[in-house]
Amino acid sequence: MQNIILSPVAISDLVDMIANEVENRLSQNSNITSLAPQPHIKGIHSLAKFLGISVSKAQRLKNEGIIPFFQNERLVLFDPDKVREAMTNYNKKKR
Repeated sequence: MQNIILSPVAISDLVDMIANEVENRLSQNSNITSLAPQPHIKGIHSLAKFLGISVSKAQRLKNEGIIPFFQNERLVLFDPDKVREAMTNYNKKKR
């Protein structure tokens, strides 16, 4: 059994305590979800959609080695974080 201690608390204090706890829990959950790994981009069509460019442009960027990828037989996968980084570097060099 748990020991229960009852003490008088004003309603406004109770509301503040609950609001603070909810805020803390939500911020903890948002930190966890931001660290969760993103799924890989599968295929050249998905890459083109991810980047908002044509399929032929995405294929050209892949073939020129600008965008890193890995391949398992016919399946081509792209890491979203590495794609963003590559495109940032590509745009800086282009300027």
